[in-house]
Amino acid sequence: MALTKKSTNWIQLPFGYYLTPAWFDSANELALDKLLRPQLNCFKLMSFCRMRSILVICAMWLLILAVGCKRSGQQSRNDNVLTMQVSNDPAADRLRARTLLDKGRELYRTDQDAEAVLAFMESVRLDPDLAEAHFRLGLGYESLGKREEAEAEYKKAVEAYKKYFQEKREDPEAHYALGQTYANLGQYSEAIREYREATKLKEDDPDIYYDLGVAHTKLAQYDAAAAAFSKSLEIDPDYYRAQDGLDEANEGVKRIRAGRKHQADLLKKQKDEELKKVGEGLATPTPARKP
Repeated sequence: MALTKKSTNWIQLPFGYYLTPAWFDSANELALDKLLRPQLNCFKLMSFCRMRSILVICAMWLLILAVGCKRSGQQSRNDNVLTMQVSNDPAADRLRARTLLDKGRELYRTDQDAEAVLAFMESVRLDPDLAEAHFRLGLGYESLGKREEAEAEYKKAVEAYKKYFQEKREDPEAHYALGQTYANLGQYSEAIREYREATKLKEDDPDIYYDLGVAHTKLAQYDAAAAAFSKSLEIDPDYYRAQDGLDEANEGVKRIRAGRKHQADLLKKQKDEELKKVGEGLATPTPARKP
């Protein structure tokens, strides 16, 4: 039976074919499959190609959007950096830097070291000449175990304090902080110089005398250390750290004196032995000459 002719109760199919309900009988089921398979395969292929095209287009748009977002984000970050670096109001920046310095000091005092470091970093960004911010940023780095970063900030603090003293020399707190900066760099002679400048301008601060005593102790200058610790205790008799420092300095004085005495005894013994040898040489009779 040809499928191209239309008869009663036939069903019209795509592609110009007609189908009678009898074709759904089990006997004709395979013939129906053979008839529809090419069209079904063509439909599947067309659907697959269409879906693949849609997926490719979507992927291309996603890629374009991702690149655009990345460039936009990078530009935004660059704009933010530029905004951070450029300021139209230096006076406001310096005031803000001071506020952040105070905030960082309080955070550092309450052992919030990481937050304190962030505050000090922003402070020195706003005012690079703010010496105390560099000094305290170094302290913050050191509390976080970042010794190299701390040393770099201490060095910046030294230069900033030198610049500051060109305009304002009579500042005891600045001399004291500079002394601590030198001490943290291991430069104890320079620290002693700044501590003494601070004590000239502020004679009633036990902390300055205590740190002065510590610096003298580091250089084994125990007499001077004991004097500084004693002055600290004179101002504040309950300053237990100064008492500990004084005890250590007195022990150092004893060691130094004992060492000097031992050295003097050795020198005396050596001289006595040399004199004894000379005396024995003089006491030996000269052999008589033969006639």
